[in-house]
Amino acid sequence: MNWADRTRPLWRIGNRLEALELRHLGFSATSVLSRGRVLLLETTGRQSGRRRFTPVAFWEEGSSYLVSGGAAGMSRTPDWVANLRASSDAAVWLRRKRIAMVATELSGAERDAAREQAAAIWRGIPAYEKRSGRLVPYFRLTPDATVAS
Repeated sequence: MNWADRTRPLWRIGNRLEALELRHLGFSATSVLSRGRVLLLETTGRQSGRRRFTPVAFWEEGSSYLVSGGAAGMSRTPDWVANLRASSDAAVWLRRKRIAMVATELSGAERDAAREQAAAIWRGIPAYEKRSGRLVPYFRLTPDATVAS
């Protein structure tokens, strides 16, 4: 267990508050203060079947959004990653608008390219990976063509 793991209960509380802000206001105090781009990721709980909301930093690539499961260097893989691995159906909330998405976990050269892009945007990525001791997953979120807007 590393120091980031010990802060997990605080992250859970902060994430719930930020999720409320993102969903109802379209922005969060954290994203404004950090000047980061944050979307609200909606997944289905793999065990509970309930909707789960998680604020996640992202970057855009065409009509897709890319996200990383770095979790500030925690050794445990984030729950939202396990939820996406169980079901690729997801949604993102941007500026109070819900967009249905399909998630694809990146692997091989595509994952490596996403990791390099993330490291160029957020200098802390290599430190998160080292501290976590795990391979950080990356996902591409693409609008779900089967869902009418």
